[in-house]
Amino acid sequence: MNNAVPIPAQISDISVDWLNTRLGDDFGTITEVSVAEIGAGVGILGEVGRVTLTYAEGETGPATLIAKCQSVYPDNIVLCQMMGFYVREVSFYNELASSLDIRTPKCHVADMAEGGAPFILLVEEITDARMIDQIEGASREDAMSVAETVAGLHARFWNNDALFALEWLPPMNNDLYKGAQGLFDANWEGFVENWSALVDPDVLACCEALIPKYADMLDWVVESSPATLAHTDCRAENYLFGGSAGPDAITMLDFQLATRHVGTYDIANFLGMSVTIENRRAWENDVVRHYHDTLVARGVPDYDYDQCHRDYRYALMHQAMAQVAVANLDPGNDRGRELLNAFVTRAFTAAADNQSIDLLSEL
Repeated sequence: MNNAVPIPAQISDISVDWLNTRLGDDFGTITEVSVAEIGAGVGILGEVGRVTLTYAEGETGPATLIAKCQSVYPDNIVLCQMMGFYVREVSFYNELASSLDIRTPKCHVADMAEGGAPFILLVEEITDARMIDQIEGASREDAMSVAETVAGLHARFWNNDALFALEWLPPMNNDLYKGAQGLFDANWEGFVENWSALVDPDVLACCEALIPKYADMLDWVVESSPATLAHTDCRAENYLFGGSAGPDAITMLDFQLATRHVGTYDIANFLGMSVTIENRRAWENDVVRHYHDTLVARGVPDYDYDQCHRDYRYALMHQAMAQVAVANLDPGNDRGRELLNAFVTRAFTAAADNQSIDLLSEL
């Protein structure tokens, strides 16, 4: 943290003076700055903007950066402080990002005030990169690449001292997450009314049965499976392919939701939400197997494929359950509605296809 220089509360507060004070030797003297919001209207946890820089004559530096700041909505800021979302991402970039094998945007500034807000990230912009359209869904090749990428992250922190030393990284069974049981209770009636005709009835019944057992479910998986640093937001839009990072590079974005959890949660998140139902059915086992093979090749011990596949099935059930917490939100526009429909129907179908409800008896 740098208390000598006020942290911009919003991306519009990023000034020439602030940039010249905080940026390092890779940057010449900045004379002008313009900031344009990216994805206007879709930011829930915070603002994201492109920062365009003009330098003094004869001096150079990156033409653009990507900035992330706190939400414009006070209630959302309070939620993010309470859940530690901003703390996680700032800590990730300050403590881990530069030492990992995975590709993340180069970070130039990661700072936050006491209590986690306001915060700011200034990272490189990966230009000309390809992003998967989540509605169209990922290809088999992209899914295999993402599985290999996250396996590399997971192997580094596989149930070891390095993982448990990350004091800012909460376990999935933390008290605040367990408190989501109340949200499930509040949303259940509306979820059934809106979605019961579109989702598997057995998975829906399982979700209802899990509501009073949700906290126990989180404890059960934490106690019965090895933990790692899970991205916990492993969806299409958080992975960039190629571009200025290199033709074969995969750049992983957004670590505000990172947790200490089972690694298969990330695989289930991607296959269950960012792949069409038809394609997932065709090659999901290949992707899960490739994920496990990569873990083993990276030195993960005592984790056989049967356990990996069981953890994957659990994670799919958790994904379906999670939809109850968010699927009653107003999606805002036609694309939002299309995305929401894909999330809910894909998650429930994946849990049904993999007989995830059978795991309920183990709780």
